[in-house]
Formats: sequence, structure tokens, C-alpha cells
Amino acid sequence: MNINQPFQYILKLCLLTTIINGLTVNIVAAEVQTFGQAGRHGVDGRPGRNGISAPDQKIRASQQLQTIDLSGTDGEAGESATSGEHASECQQPKKAANVCGAEGGNGGNGGDGGDGGKGGNVTLYFESLSQLKNVVLRNGGGRAGSGGNGGQAGDGCDCTQPRRVVNYCTWALMAQPLNVANATWTEVEQKLFRCSGDAFYDEKENRPQPRPADANYRYGWKYIGLSEQKTFTCENGESGKQGRKGADGQAGSYGEVWLVQGDDIPKEQTSYSDRVSLLTDKTIPLLKNNWLEKTGLRSLLGTGSDVRDTYSLLQTVQGSFKVAWQAAKRPQELGDPEMKAAIAESGQLQFDIPGTLEYKLTKSQNQTVVAIAGGIHPDRLRRFKFKGLDRFRDPRNFTLLDEGTLLGELKAVKFTIILYQNDSKVSEISYPFTPQPPYPQGLSVWGNLYKVNLGDRFDSWLQTGQPIQYEIRIEQITRSGATYTSGMKINLIVDKVTPSPEIQYYSPIDANSQLQNQL
Repeated sequence: MNINQPFQYILKLCLLTTIINGLTVNIVAAEVQTFGQAGRHGVDGRPGRNGISAPDQKIRASQQLQTIDLSGTDGEAGESATSGEHASECQQPKKAANVCGAEGGNGGNGGDGGDGGKGGNVTLYFESLSQLKNVVLRNGGGRAGSGGNGGQAGDGCDCTQPRRVVNYCTWALMAQPLNVANATWTEVEQKLFRCSGDAFYDEKENRPQPRPADANYRYGWKYIGLSEQKTFTCENGESGKQGRKGADGQAGSYGEVWLVQGDDIPKEQTSYSDRVSLLTDKTIPLLKNNWLEKTGLRSLLGTGSDVRDTYSLLQTVQGSFKVAWQAAKRPQELGDPEMKAAIAESGQLQFDIPGTLEYKLTKSQNQTVVAIAGGIHPDRLRRFKFKGLDRFRDPRNFTLLDEGTLLGELKAVKFTIILYQNDSKVSEISYPFTPQPPYPQGLSVWGNLYKVNLGDRFDSWLQTGQPIQYEIRIEQITRSGATYTSGMKINLIVDKVTPSPEIQYYSPIDANSQLQNQL
């Protein structure tokens, strides 16, 4: 509503009861006029400002008494809102039909309270626990600001006459010809007009204005009588809504406290990696800082301290390692692989050493020695090839070639032959063996050649014209215990074996390279 207009009507629909001639009651949807000026809404309160958080600080305890206040400041209270205004100019119209009073204004919402500031974080250095009693520390959070009050609701316009009855009388418009002698009056039409219902009064005071005479007729109104009564209502204007109280802020939290015995926090070196040739005969130190969660801080500090009772105490663990090269071959001849060492929270060293190296871990005082005794070059692993079928049309006999020639330098080898038909696994044979004979039945070793005779193990599935697939999985276990897997898939048709069958080689990622705990 435009508040610059002193009076304004607004139309809306409501259900009214209309009584016609006191006999028939009809409930109809009628236009309703709103009288009065609606009250303006209240203004929301401003939110309170948050408290100021204290800065972080480093403190060094000594024999002198220190009082350190790093408390957060309080949050401000939210501002209260203003109330909604009452509706104004509430004179009920006398001639309007159905009316409603203007509404009161809504109360404004209170402002939210500000959050308390956080206490400052403290790193406290000390030499002995007794020095902590000389430190009075306060790093609590600020109090929360309360929310502002909501504004009161404004009242709407009230009716002075909630119900009134209006009478309607029928008048007949009469016409008399002007050019006819002794002409009679003739009724032209009938109309309803508001009236009191008192014939004498209405004849005198409520007579309608006659139609202007024309060249042929004169006109006048003839009172017929009370014909209809209508009941009109007035509804009080609704009050506005009560404003919402602002939310209280959040209290500020205590700052953290870290205790460090000593002058500083040592620099961490939690892991180290390099090629073995660059690690040989070097002492590599490792250091890790552990922050231990403790309780009882209030009993450690001076009287009058206001702190959270939990704190973090620095614990430093350290160790070192060195690589001793004791292998007959140079690092480069073994691929010069990279190794990594890391220190755990317990102070124990963990190593990630390639499985191609032979090594031994020994601990002397606070140092671990990684002695490399031998190994193989990684490029010599996973070098198996399908050499061919020994008998041209017999899929039960074939030869594998190890181009790396590694059997004598490994701990063990395992062949697994899996038979598939229509992409489904139907059978499997394994041949585990070591470098020294005897070898499993069906396997012959000639240098770097491996002859496999499946015998009759697969005969029930090797039907003439049947498509099959062999998967040959090769696991090479080094002397350090790491397993390197490779393999191949060969597609054949029984009794239609070709000299060069379709072969697909693969080398899965080795899953044995991982951190190993120091022994």
C-alpha cells in the first residue's frame, strides 16, 4: 500500500450472507472493500558483531612469573527490532457495502547475536615441568552475544458496526404524454433504490430524481414499497505477525596448547629415497615429530589459568640407516634400482626395497644397516616366450623359452596352465619347482628351455575341432621372496594346430614391492 495516500480501498473476495426480503438466504462471493491505512512493518534489528579472536603466540617458560591473556572477546548482542505500526485512518465507511479493516504491520525480526572470539593458540616451550607453574595462561573463548528481541505486531483497524441491514425499495418510473388532454400516467420501468423502509419518510426524503422531461413526455417516480433487505458485514483487520527473536551467537572455543620441551621444534625428515648406488656408505638420518594428546594441563599451569584441560605434547623419534654394498656385481649391473626408507610414529624404520635385490637388515644402536648381498637386473625378469608345439597336431606338448636365463638365480618358479572353453575355465595344472632337480612330472628343463607335457590331464576337453585357450601363468620368486608374474594366452583349435598360433603376452603389476618393517 502506498503510504502517501491518506485513504485507499483494496478489493478482495469473501463469503457474505445476503438476506433478500427477509425470506431467502444466499451465500455469495462479493467484493469487499478494505478501509484504513495498513500499518508499516517494523525494521529488523542489526546482528551483533562477532568477538575478536586472539592471535597465536609462542611462550617460553622460565623462573619468572608470566601472565598471558589470549582470551577471545565477547560477541555483541543483536539489536532488537522495532514494532509494526498499528493501522491508521480506521473510520469505517458508512456507505460502503462489505468492508474489512486494514492490517497491522508485522514486527521486525531481532538481530542475531555475535559469536564469541576464539582463544589464541599457544606453543609453550619449557626445560622442566616445574617452570610451567610460573605461567598463568588464559585463552578461553569469548561469550556469545544474545539475540535481539522481535518487534511487537501492530493492530489492524476495528469495525464500529460489524453488521448492518440495508433496505431497498421499488420505485416505478411513470410517464405522461404532454400532447394528450387528460392523459393518464403509464409505468415505464421499475428500479430498486436504497431506502429506510418507512413509506412516509422515503416518499419525502428518498425520492429518486425524475428523468428530465422531453418534447413528448413528463416523468415522475411512484413509490411501490419495500422490496429487499441486504445484510452487510465488517471484518476487523488482522493484526500483524510478531517478530522473531534473534538467534544467540556461538561461544568462542578455547585455543589449543602445544607443549615443547626444549628450545625449538626439530625439523622433520620422515622419509628418504634414492638409487642404491647413491645411498651406499652414507648415513641417512630420519626424524618424526609426534604430538601426543594429553590431559591435565590445568594442574601443570599456574593458579588462575583458564585453559582447556587437554593439550598436545611433542615427542620426537629418530633413527638412521646406511646401505652396505656387499654384492659381487656393481649396482648398475643390477639395474641400480631406487629404495626408500621411512620412519613410523614408533620410531621404527620401514624400507621399500626392490624384490630383485638380495639383502639383510641389521640394527646397531640407533642405526639400521641394509646389506645388499646380490640380486638380478629387473630387465631379465618376465622374459618368457612361447617357443612352439613339440608335435605339430598335438596341443598337449609345448616348449617355453626364458630369454632372461634366470632359473639359477631365483628361489623358485611356478608354471600354471589353465584351460578355457567358450571363455569358461574348465581345468588347471600347476608345476612348482626350484632351480635344482628333480622337477615335477611332465616338466623337463634344458638350460633356458622348459618342455611341458600335459599328459592326459586335459584329454576329456581336447575334442576334435573344439576351440580352446591356454593361459600360461609364470611366477618367478626371487631370493628375497618377491614374486614377479607374467604370462600369455594362446588360442588353438584341436587337431588344427598351426606352427604360429595366436599369442597374447601380459605382465601384471608386481604387488610385492611394499614397505617392510625393520627386524
